[in-house]
Amino acid sequence: MKVLTEPKSNTRAAIGPKERVRVATRKEWTPLQKTTFRIAFIFVALFAIPLDVGFYRMIWLIDYAHLNYRHLTEVFVFYNPQFINHFSEGGFFGWKSYINIPFMLLIAIAGGLIWSLFDKKRRDYNVLYYWARVLARYRVAYAGIAWGYKKLFIMQMPEQYEGLWNTPLIDFFAKRLYWEHISVSPPYEFFLGFAEFIGGFLLLFRKTTTVGASITFAVFGNIAIANHAYDIGEQVPSACMAMLSVFILWKDIPAIVNLLIKERDAAVTRFYPVFTKWQNRVRLAIKYSFNAVFVVLFCILEIYAFTHNDFYKIPNTPGLSGLKGYYNVTEFRLNNEIVPYSPFDNKRWQDVTFEKWSSISFKVANRPQEIEMFAAGSYPKRGEVYDNQWKFHWSGDIRRYRSTREKHDPEKRDINIGWEASGMSGRIWYYYKADTINQVLYLQNKNKADRNQKQVLRYVIPSDGRIILYGSNEFNDSIYVVLDKVDKLYPLHAKRDEPLLY
Repeated sequence: MKVLTEPKSNTRAAIGPKERVRVATRKEWTPLQKTTFRIAFIFVALFAIPLDVGFYRMIWLIDYAHLNYRHLTEVFVFYNPQFINHFSEGGFFGWKSYINIPFMLLIAIAGGLIWSLFDKKRRDYNVLYYWARVLARYRVAYAGIAWGYKKLFIMQMPEQYEGLWNTPLIDFFAKRLYWEHISVSPPYEFFLGFAEFIGGFLLLFRKTTTVGASITFAVFGNIAIANHAYDIGEQVPSACMAMLSVFILWKDIPAIVNLLIKERDAAVTRFYPVFTKWQNRVRLAIKYSFNAVFVVLFCILEIYAFTHNDFYKIPNTPGLSGLKGYYNVTEFRLNNEIVPYSPFDNKRWQDVTFEKWSSISFKVANRPQEIEMFAAGSYPKRGEVYDNQWKFHWSGDIRRYRSTREKHDPEKRDINIGWEASGMSGRIWYYYKADTINQVLYLQNKNKADRNQKQVLRYVIPSDGRIILYGSNEFNDSIYVVLDKVDKLYPLHAKRDEPLLY
């Protein structure tokens, strides 16, 4: 497939004699082509340039003194025009979540028709078409790179843990099952991240745009489908990236069909404007500045987080040394009375897990709790309901942008990470601070709805594999708990000839 280039400049003085002939003989666009382009240009611009107030409020509220990879992720991963929100199951997971796409299309059609009334003498829109592809290219490129980094550094689907392995599958949301079936294979997650990253990275360069757009269309299209299949709720941003990828590829599709399907020689004409010296300097300054932030700096921040245990879904405070594991509750006393095991008791602990970080979980029966979710735009926030109402707001996605961004506070980081219990039920999760000198654990419920529940428990380790906890629980009852460690061999870690303990 041959690629032919056709340069043009905004000023005739900068065009040589040969170029003047080529410009003069350039084919004039038909009225339908011009009208279609005007609509497409406005439509693409609406999806490439943030217009909602909430997005810029988020940019303003970023704590730049403690800038990290999560801030850059928010900027390019999730943005899409979302002025209309529908609080219903269909509005979060179904067709109603796409309502902003036809809404933007109506705006583009109206704008394109008005534009046609005032620009009837234009022969073509080659220059604007070039810039529309540039906007779409960089919008999709930075989104692909951002999503790719999350998987390349094994952050989007992080490592599994004791509490997860001891939660029945029936307690998992479909969304969480999807996350976990990818997390069991870090090399596969790395491959998915590489596919997203390389597609976005190739879009940064003119000569590899077609290949990059082909990859991002396949990758983001697949992500949109998976979001619907597992009720993940982020189908709109990924579908928009796939849609923009199609726009980038549009002019190349006939040549691709001729080459790959019809097996014929194919040629693609590329139009590149010829810039004056100062225009080219401005263009390169903007290009390299954005690439320095959203490619290079982003990568540096990801590497720093990876090497400093700053995984956004996992607490980074180490737990008590040597306690990680699953424990049976051998003895449980409530207000000095022994409580025998019962699968229906809502206060007696049935089993306990300690993680390698500062989290503890235990299982009790019939303890209703609010299910934590781990995607801000996918589910109603606390206090919101499925009221089946349409809501229009200039802030855009009010579920994501309406909250203020908290300033950097390392003390609150681990307590605010709800990944351990997100998208599943069945266990009560607590964050703890350990006073290793006095052997005291200060526990606080990690569920935002029950954050006021706290426990103060002393701990004794009389022998290897046994822990004794005693003190006051979240209901101000005195408890005494004897825990015995069970060396479970999980199927995920077992070799073929090893017996499993269920």
